[in-house]
Amino acid sequence: MADPNVDRIAILLGAATAGAIVAAVSLGYIAHYDFGFSRQEIRTPALRIAAIVALLLAVEFFGKKLSESK
Repeated sequence: MADPNVDRIAILLGAATAGAIVAAVSLGYIAHYDFGFSRQEIRTPALRIAAIVALLLAVEFFGKKLSESK
């Protein structure tokens, strides 16, 4: 039988992901249509920030795994 806490975490993770997608689409829409930025001007910083966030999450995840093994 599945652990109820794991189910709750999965639901919260899904809701957070959906919220992040909605926020990103909304900010992109506002930047393009209201502020007049081109899609390339939006895409380049967004990809850089996504790479930085992914790197920080990987360091956090693998840092915990490596420190537990000692």
